[in-house]
Amino acid sequence: MSTRLWFRVEDVLPLAEHALACATHRLTRAQLAAGEHNTPALTLSRAGSDGELRSNGVPVWYTTHGVEQVAYGGSWRRISASPEPDQHLYLPLRHPGPDGRRLIDLLRAGRSLDRNWIAIDTDAGPGCALDARHVELFDHRTETAPPGVRWRPAMVTSPKAADGEYPALVADGYDAGEDDHLICRFDPRTARRIVEDMSGPWRADTMPGEYPVLRFDGATVVLLEEIDVGDGTRLTVDDRCYPDRDGYYSLGAYHWLWHTAPTSLADNSMPIRTRLRLQATALAGRFREITATRRRPPQQPPAAHGQAL
Repeated sequence: MSTRLWFRVEDVLPLAEHALACATHRLTRAQLAAGEHNTPALTLSRAGSDGELRSNGVPVWYTTHGVEQVAYGGSWRRISASPEPDQHLYLPLRHPGPDGRRLIDLLRAGRSLDRNWIAIDTDAGPGCALDARHVELFDHRTETAPPGVRWRPAMVTSPKAADGEYPALVADGYDAGEDDHLICRFDPRTARRIVEDMSGPWRADTMPGEYPVLRFDGATVVLLEEIDVGDGTRLTVDDRCYPDRDGYYSLGAYHWLWHTAPTSLADNSMPIRTRLRLQATALAGRFREITATRRRPPQQPPAAHGQAL
């Protein structure tokens, strides 16, 4: 399991602003464990590969459905892994770290710089508070799959892709969290097909924001969101997807909720040439990783206690 949890800045920043705007703040389990003063903060609850961020401000922020406002994040998960112990972490918003940065300043910078993702490193001992050193900003999501993962061909689909079916490489033995959605990579040909399909005339019968808008900016796929502004629509950058070392794209990773296409049960669901091309890419990547591992210098055993170095 990765030590990082990935969240959307657009989900986290409003919670942080709520905590700062409140005059009082509730005592949380994470704060007690960290031994911190009562101050504007976010609390992070992690259960396996899933995480939830909340504001500690009072009054508590509830949605129109009567449930607490929460920012949901996650990471990849090994399907057969044993459950990990839950974590409860405290993130003060105005405490400066050793470099002088504050978490709230980092979150606001993410919005201003169009950095849509934040990664929170939860590799901390019990009773530790997390400052800005544990948080990084990104304009796209990295670490979509763990190192050394094996990939297999499959036909996949997603409601965000208008239920179109596409050939992909799927992380074997891993998924995108408790919801069991797939981690996918698409070759350049399929990526361009997805972009073209999402720009079809059928969009005239859809609501603004119902489906993402995709555009190529050089080799980068930019995912845009339509926003209804009353007298028209406005496009904002929702995410960016860069090609990996094999030229493949992890379109909609952890965001579009990919799953196996119904037609994948048929033997002829994927053209044989496409399957062979995907398998060749997976094997080449595996061979490259094995070769790189063999070239690494062997690790020296730690010196025995009392032994001179």
